[in-house]
Amino acid sequence: MQTNEQKIRLIRDRLTRIGIREKDISDETILASYSINNNGQLCGVQKSQPPLT
Repeated sequence: MQTNEQKIRLIRDRLTRIGIREKDISDETILASYSINNNGQLCGVQKSQPPLT
């Protein structure tokens, strides 16, 4: 299992490769918005929505 520091480093690397300026994004925001899947690809994190009442 990867530590948060390793995940952040990988995500920042992938964002830089696709041309997204990631220097202005905090580590917390990166972990909340992006993830690395089992194949090593960058993917967005699914946001859960509260149930409609």
